[in-house]
Amino acid sequence: MFEEDARQAARNRRSVAPRVRARCPECASWVPLKDSVELWDLVTCPHCDTRLEVVDLKPLTLDYAEDTWEEEEDWEEEDLDDDEYY
Repeated sequence: MFEEDARQAARNRRSVAPRVRARCPECASWVPLKDSVELWDLVTCPHCDTRLEVVDLKPLTLDYAEDTWEEEEDWEEEDLDDDEYY
């Protein structure tokens, strides 16, 4: 009985590590990904904080993400007031 519990505990410890992961192109660290990862998903490397995107699923490959978020934020700030058109 004790051996069975010990084996189960060892399996549980091993399953804690993420199964889906890819290497960061900046620092070469493993970046954990969700099981349902999709092409072009955005992630951040937990070690170097580089913004990355999934560019291939087989094999899982990450590349530097374009700064589209910053461009969208700039656009929102430059929105014209609705009053100008009335």
